[in-house]
Amino acid sequence: MKETKKIVKQCTDCGACVKRCLFLSHYCDSPKELAKRFTRNPLENIDIPYTCSLCGLCEKVCPENLNPGDMFLEIRQKFFSTSQGKALPQDFVYNFLITKLRGIKNHQIFSSSSFFTLSKLPKNYSGDNPKSVFFPGCSLPAYSPDLVLKTYKYLMQKIPGIAIVLNCCGKQSKDMGDNDRFNSILNNTLKKFSHLGIEEIVVACINCHKVLREHSHIKLRTVYEIIAEKGLDSCSPDSPDISGFKEVTIHDSCPARYIHDVQQDVRAIASDLGFQLIEMKNKKDFTECCGAGGCAPSGNRALTDRHTKKRTDQAKGQLVSYCAHCREHFSSYKPSLHILDLCFGTSDKNRIRVYRDSWKNWLNRWYLKKRLQIMRF
Repeated sequence: MKETKKIVKQCTDCGACVKRCLFLSHYCDSPKELAKRFTRNPLENIDIPYTCSLCGLCEKVCPENLNPGDMFLEIRQKFFSTSQGKALPQDFVYNFLITKLRGIKNHQIFSSSSFFTLSKLPKNYSGDNPKSVFFPGCSLPAYSPDLVLKTYKYLMQKIPGIAIVLNCCGKQSKDMGDNDRFNSILNNTLKKFSHLGIEEIVVACINCHKVLREHSHIKLRTVYEIIAEKGLDSCSPDSPDISGFKEVTIHDSCPARYIHDVQQDVRAIASDLGFQLIEMKNKKDFTECCGAGGCAPSGNRALTDRHTKKRTDQAKGQLVSYCAHCREHFSSYKPSLHILDLCFGTSDKNRIRVYRDSWKNWLNRWYLKKRLQIMRF
């Protein structure tokens, strides 16, 4: 456990990370305390490592460049590595050690199953292989199939011949510490890209962006970069149900902490659409997690809910995210929208107030696949 030992040795107990993190302040006065406990017995309190959102803010503010988040990920990985290669039941961690993770495991199984995955070329495509693919991820299709379809139609105008792939990057498995499942899911998705001859992936999910930039060599762009560069004049978006506000507060997703181009592109889009930006106190490189990152609700749900409410309270204008996962969790405390809602509008007049339940999310993903299968672009 490299980072754990590093924290035991180098942490000065300055408290900089504890002051900025609701999770750390709840469980310790210094991450060194937890590092020593994990060194003695990682199973002493298994809720602790799974309540960290792995957002990276602790590393950003640490004067010693230590990363307690990496320590908690190491502990999670240790749970899985200990059970591998031994005479233990299959899925020992999920079924016997940390049963709260079974829902996330099932999510990963279903997300990468043939029931929800799809690879599709546009009907008018001509050529040997497409060079670009739109990869919307899991959360955006679960939130709004309509937005995915409108975004794809826009991209086909700007990048003729672009394909679309519905699949999973496996980030939740990685965050749980289940590297075997993560590698299996990601490799399967990368094979799909390879089979299509993909040279560039256009992503809408910043979590997928993080996984793909760290674990593949394929060129990446975000749909936000393309919208900021090409504009929205030719896509004729519907008018979203956003009457009554002119000011928006942008929440920066923690995987975009150091991706300054994405941070700027999203703000440029909102400004170009005529909205006045109100910045959160903690933004961009110092952004705070929505409370649901890193599978954190599987540890201490009450604590992560407090974190979500604390973050939404920082928003003074209409809360807007460019991560559909963040948007969903915010919506239980404050009306929230995705930046693509502002771009392409919505036929759902209640979306600004809706908190999607898991069954609705799965139904939306199934519906999107069926729509794509029968639609002629």
